[in-house]
Amino acid sequence: MRYTIFRSLGLTENESKVYITLLDLGTAQAGHITEKSGIHRRNVYDAIARLMEKGLVSFVIVNNKKMFSPANPKRFIEIIDEKKFGLDSLKSDFSKIMPELELRARMQEKHDVRFFKGVEGLKTLFEDIIRTGEDYVGYGPGRQIEKILRHYFKHYVDKRVKSGIKLRLIYDDASRGIVKVNPLSHVRYIPNKFSSHAALRIYGDKTALLLLSEEEPLAIVIKNRAIADGYRKYFEVMWKAAKP
Repeated sequence: MRYTIFRSLGLTENESKVYITLLDLGTAQAGHITEKSGIHRRNVYDAIARLMEKGLVSFVIVNNKKMFSPANPKRFIEIIDEKKFGLDSLKSDFSKIMPELELRARMQEKHDVRFFKGVEGLKTLFEDIIRTGEDYVGYGPGRQIEKILRHYFKHYVDKRVKSGIKLRLIYDDASRGIVKVNPLSHVRYIPNKFSSHAALRIYGDKTALLLLSEEEPLAIVIKNRAIADGYRKYFEVMWKAAKP
């Protein structure tokens, strides 16, 4: 868990291990760090050099020997604050050019069908749902979506609830008690024999067809009011047949 957090802050696994080893040792030579961490000596020196560049390790010369010491862990809070300040500045700068970018995007919306590949593509789709700001409906399979999107999905749910977007979804019976029913959600269930890795989300004037393969998830978004309304009618038929 802690290595994952360090990686989020820009440290490699070796850098994380060297830093934690130094926290245990206090002050030590590279050889002692190598012995304690189990990392090859050359990799230890490389990690130390990068940690020094990041202000996370310092050294002193004692009896002609170079001794390394870790910075106080509070330094990571400062790094997080620096990243936040940088992101806030970037957000402010990006907001200034947003009107021009949105104008260009609207000019491209004459294209009725778009393809999104991979996890990042799915994130783009769900962010589009948030931007639409409308309640939506769909079916299938919640477990797979949460598995593929992992940490992002909680972030998405938080944004959706904050935006007041309600949804109705149809899952298979195997999802009962397993898939969490999030706030502003109404869920019904159909027999497992009708389940698949395909999913559907209908929002605004768009219909999203999702193939939720872990190897290469894919989404096809059709922007067409008539098609979206047609799928909504199919959904309502399924909703009446599904069970709470």
